[in-house]
Amino acid sequence: MRRREGAGRRQSELAEEIRRRSSDLLKSAKKRPKAVMRRAVTGNADTRVRDYVKIPRVIRQIDKVSFCAGVYGLMMTEYIATRAPEKFWLFYAVAMPGVFLARAVYYRMIRWQYFLYDFCYFANASAMMFLWRWKKSATVFRCIFAFANGPVLLAIPLWRNSLVFHSVDKVSSIFVHAMPCLMTWCGRWYGFGDDVNRLSVRELGADVSVLTGCLDLMVYPMFAYLFWQALYLAKTELIDRVKLVSDPALMTSLRWLASDRNSSANKYALKMMRGIGLFGADEFFDAESIKTKFVFVMLQLGYTIVTFIPIPLCYSNYYVHTALMWAAFGSSVYNGAVYYIDVFSRRYVERLAMAEELERDSQSPGLSESEIDRLMMTPID
Repeated sequence: MRRREGAGRRQSELAEEIRRRSSDLLKSAKKRPKAVMRRAVTGNADTRVRDYVKIPRVIRQIDKVSFCAGVYGLMMTEYIATRAPEKFWLFYAVAMPGVFLARAVYYRMIRWQYFLYDFCYFANASAMMFLWRWKKSATVFRCIFAFANGPVLLAIPLWRNSLVFHSVDKVSSIFVHAMPCLMTWCGRWYGFGDDVNRLSVRELGADVSVLTGCLDLMVYPMFAYLFWQALYLAKTELIDRVKLVSDPALMTSLRWLASDRNSSANKYALKMMRGIGLFGADEFFDAESIKTKFVFVMLQLGYTIVTFIPIPLCYSNYYVHTALMWAAFGSSVYNGAVYYIDVFSRRYVERLAMAEELERDSQSPGLSESEIDRLMMTPID
């Protein structure tokens, strides 16, 4: 009896030792890729990447590389759009997933991942689906055309997107809002190459009845927009409601717009709501209130409807389409110039000075570690 009990204990101890060693091996295996990545990026397996990129000299180097990448990216975009516009869709299809991935990683780091559910990303994902799945459907192309040249393109001047080459975030924003328009411009007026499985200029330029044009360029896109809006509300108000309420640091478009009282969109919307009596004179937007959510949903719906109005004319007239596109692109260039001259020159120096001070004394009594991380990871606006 005692022998059996002793054998049972030894087996239990052996099993426990095996589990412990397996757990240690698993933890070591998980740490190994992280250590390899840290060593490759920082030169030291013990230095976190998030700490490394906050060093002033690293900040400067990253901004220099980002500036060069932004300029070369613009040059490549211009070359393909002018030299081989019928192949521009391929450049867009290859580049967009990389932009999405980079933005997803960055937004995850600064807790802005809910921005990835905005309509502009839905429109880009729809464009990708068209290019690889529904490539022969003129109806789907016209819907994408409406998305790209309506609410997505005109968001550039509305939200004051800026062509700031050293900022990966700002250049990515321009790419997300401008490239679908440029892709549909190239496709509409130059086609999609010699592939018989893709739409030709002749097929896209064929006479379209008034009914078909209204359905393809306004009605169907509006139904798709409402579908996206329903999905977005289900995600933020039902599926992830508890998560968002318990973590105010998670940023959404609504929280951003409601909290930024200095933005033109916030001021105009609040002035309009006070004018019709929906908000009091001393009342401001609150991202958690039903009234604010309703207002922003309805305002976005109204904006989308208005931006769909010029789409049929853009689709039928090369010069109108080109003028609208260049006007939106021009606003991003002007906003970039304003940013560099009026904002960046001052704030960049301030940010580097603060980074150097934090590097000298990482135990700043006025800031917690999490606050320091957010300060150094958030781009200069």
